[in-house]
Amino acid sequence: MDLKIDDIVKQVLSEVGTHKENRTAFTLERMPVFTGNETGKSAVLVSPESYELKEYKLPEIGAKEILVEVEGCCVSPSDTIEFMKEKRVGQASLLGQQGTGRIVKLGSPSLQDAAGVPLKIGDRVTSVKRAGGAASAYGGNRSNTGAGPTGWFSNYVVLRADNQIYQVNDLDLESRLLTETVIAVNSAVQRTAKLGHLDSSKRVIVLGCGLEGLTAIAILNCMGIYNIIAIDGEEGSLKQAREFGARETIDYRDKKGIQAVMEKIKKYFGGSLADAVFQCTASPLGRSTAKRFAKNSGSICELEYVLGKPKTAVRHYEDSVPSGGRYYTSRDYQECFELLKKAAQKEIPLYRLITHRYRLEEINEAHWSAIRGEGLAIAVFNR
Repeated sequence: MDLKIDDIVKQVLSEVGTHKENRTAFTLERMPVFTGNETGKSAVLVSPESYELKEYKLPEIGAKEILVEVEGCCVSPSDTIEFMKEKRVGQASLLGQQGTGRIVKLGSPSLQDAAGVPLKIGDRVTSVKRAGGAASAYGGNRSNTGAGPTGWFSNYVVLRADNQIYQVNDLDLESRLLTETVIAVNSAVQRTAKLGHLDSSKRVIVLGCGLEGLTAIAILNCMGIYNIIAIDGEEGSLKQAREFGARETIDYRDKKGIQAVMEKIKKYFGGSLADAVFQCTASPLGRSTAKRFAKNSGSICELEYVLGKPKTAVRHYEDSVPSGGRYYTSRDYQECFELLKKAAQKEIPLYRLITHRYRLEEINEAHWSAIRGEGLAIAVFNR
């Protein structure tokens, strides 16, 4: 009997281990040793709605530059906007901004990242798009030349070490790809937490369980806030919200009107409404609905807009989300990296936020999936 139990345990552990190992769509094979004779390949937006892969000889890098072999890049809202534009005048366009990769060549041995950590060959890095870290020294993606690496939609990219580059060896691939998403949401959540004095005793509602909502739930969970109710109309999204840390979930389709939803909220919260509501829907009625779920002294934070998605007809911003956007400092990024590590320790499955995965050759299909609003985060991999 004991032997059978042992066999069952081994089988279960083996299956669990296999699930974790194969959680990505592409096998993360060991990358070959860099020789310098490799051919560069970059996705160039040659016309509206059309990327083409251009090959080029890898350039010589300067003393303050590094050459990075790209692992992957998320498709951002700005990427899809450029993808659809008929014409762009007066500005260079840098596409492929939310990426990560492995250093294969250093311009000099004394280079450091933005936190002062020495860089070496083999380090995994990400860079700050606002500071131009993802920009190549050889121009933007909107060209027909294909003369050099032009952003993270490539197999190699050149980064300047005097930009804000971060060594992130202790983060997995999905966490690194989600850095820009997490830092934008985390900045808004943290500011709201300070303004509303949120702590472990507070009650929070997340209205809408898309990319922003699920990320906010994970962040609140890492902050030690556990009285979280997630509200959505999709059972799959609500299930994921529970996995990310929501204590209770409400499917608004199952109730007769908003009053019934409010009654269920009060039942969960012991007769009270929420101390803070994070509004993560694109509905023009989202803010008015959020107000009804919050008590008189409660805070409301708009999160639907922080990732640069198209806005609804009525725009509302709280102090936690400045309308002019934010420049994220080195401290913001360090806090983001610490949060990502804590999420991994708590086994929050952030990797499930990347729902669509494409190879570099399939970059046009990746952009169309983003434009159609399919899934949550969409990533293009150099595989």
